[in-house]
Amino acid sequence: MSTKILELTPAAIEATYGLRSNNEDYRNKNLRIYLAGKGCDGFEYGVSFDEPESEDLIIEVNNEISLMCDPRTLEFVRGSKIDWVDDERGRGFLVENPNHRKFRGKFYKKSEWKTKILTELHNQ
Repeated sequence: MSTKILELTPAAIEATYGLRSNNEDYRNKNLRIYLAGKGCDGFEYGVSFDEPESEDLIIEVNNEISLMCDPRTLEFVRGSKIDWVDDERGRGFLVENPNHRKFRGKFYKKSEWKTKILTELHNQ
């Protein structure tokens, strides 16, 4: 298991270089990981090119690429790996979060879900 806060795979780094070289709007921007929504199976994540904000955590990947995350999002994405895929799932950045399971169903209001989630966390 990785001890890094967030990381990019070599494929994601290569894709970042490619996207920057093909799109002028991306050239001077960092990558941002964010929560794009939530559903029955947990959070949906997004990765985009963006400008840093004052509260962002900025992680230097190398001399040319940095990854940004705001503190609220970091609580839910810590330890994630960002990969680049081009297969039956689609084409784009894919966030692999080893902690994703513990957040599934977290926002259901039904009391039976609270019991289920607490049981799952206890059994991990």
